[in-house]
Amino acid sequence: MVTEYAYPVLGGVPEHVHNLSRELVARGHEVTVITSLAPFGTKARARAIDAENLDQHGYRTRRMGVSMPVVSNGSIARVSVGVGLKATMARALRGMDVVHAQGLASPMLGLWALRTSRAPVNVGTFHTYFEGGHWGYKHFFTYVRSAMARTDRLIAVSEACVTALRPYFGHRPFDIIPNGVDVDLYHPLADERERPAGPPRILFMGRFDPRNGLDTLLDATRILMDEGRRFTVQVVGDGPLRPKYHHQARSLGVWDHIEWLGLLDKERPALYREATVFASPCVLASFGVVLLEAMASGTPVVCADNIGFRQVIRDGAPGRFVAPHDPVDLARGIGAVLDDAELRRDWGERGRQMVVERYSWPEVARQVEELYLEVLAAPSQPPEARPPVGLRYGLRRAPVELVRNIPSALRSGFPKTSED
Repeated sequence: MVTEYAYPVLGGVPEHVHNLSRELVARGHEVTVITSLAPFGTKARARAIDAENLDQHGYRTRRMGVSMPVVSNGSIARVSVGVGLKATMARALRGMDVVHAQGLASPMLGLWALRTSRAPVNVGTFHTYFEGGHWGYKHFFTYVRSAMARTDRLIAVSEACVTALRPYFGHRPFDIIPNGVDVDLYHPLADERERPAGPPRILFMGRFDPRNGLDTLLDATRILMDEGRRFTVQVVGDGPLRPKYHHQARSLGVWDHIEWLGLLDKERPALYREATVFASPCVLASFGVVLLEAMASGTPVVCADNIGFRQVIRDGAPGRFVAPHDPVDLARGIGAVLDDAELRRDWGERGRQMVVERYSWPEVARQVEELYLEVLAAPSQPPEARPPVGLRYGLRRAPVELVRNIPSALRSGFPKTSED
């Protein structure tokens, strides 16, 4: 399993890699996750996480290269760099039966793995929806296309991803296998009496990026306050826009209604199930893992209407869409949920049932394993031995494009803990 993103980096792809690897081990496979060295300031945490994953979940982690942040697609992406990294990757993949590259919107580790793999099964998964083209594909597409030609099957986590990728890959078929949720970890309160005392809780979960829309929620908070409501907004996340959002909260006079909880991991399941409503004003998404986590926890969802979230809130799945960038509509949606206990109960029960049936990790892992076995059973041709010149061409054409945004991304920082 090859990925630019793995714990301690938090996000949808690290969650996907961890849970899929764990479930494949449970199904009798030996799994090695290949990823970059941990970001600066998190090496001690990474060593502890890698040891825990081996001891408790049975998969190994091998790290190589230096993970660098790059501003991309309204968020912070990561690319791995290092001398001799491609040769190191080739050595790491020797003897593997399956090479599965995750998060192929980042044109480094995953593509090098697919280019150097000699495994009988080579699979790539796309997790990203983007609009207006992708910088990596713009400058390195000859290399990307060659790597994809050596891939037996391409997976996308949603139809939204396929929509974004279709201009690049034409009629190449994609298998849709969604993200999953750990329905044992994310579960409702066993009894409503376990809910903590105090005012209703509105939960936000996400990195402080423009596309996640925390500014819209802060404006909606002011509107809800002006209606005379009692509530607390719990904000889980961090990022480069923290000073801006803190200033906005103070300017609006909503600071005392907000709990800034920072980057959290193990605490998130409890926060989900103790919340009264989960609010996600995100305007750009490939899927909706945070929505699934909330619904698995029995918590009703109010979210912005975007193509990724529509992959989740459909076919009877409960939830309320609001207009993107519209704090009035967001406040109206949150208020309607806060005012209706029966609606919260109904949405909580139906949402939990839907997630268990469609998105549990054992079911997702079964689909992925089935795909591996289909490739093994099909006749295949040996991959070409010589890599293309696409990467050299892309670097020669626009080298500044690749690195000009790294300094601003580095300034976003990464919180330290006492163990680092």
